[in-house]
Amino acid sequence: MEKKIKEELNAEQVTVKDAYGDGRHVSIDVISKGQSAVNRQRMVYKAIWEELRNTVHAVDQMTTRTPSEAGQ
Repeated sequence: MEKKIKEELNAEQVTVKDAYGDGRHVSIDVISKGQSAVNRQRMVYKAIWEELRNTVHAVDQMTTRTPSEAGQ
């Protein structure tokens, strides 16, 4: 999923964590420039749509920030 998100957003950094160790709930952190926060979230969901239809039940937490918001 990290690779798909990184490619979709041309992201500088993507971290996907298994929130409960069950592979069905994930937390996602993305650092990417060039889009509004809402568009970044939409793009993340678009990138992982196949996983959401099959293996992933829920995105428990998603943080999408620009490099300046992340303090980079």
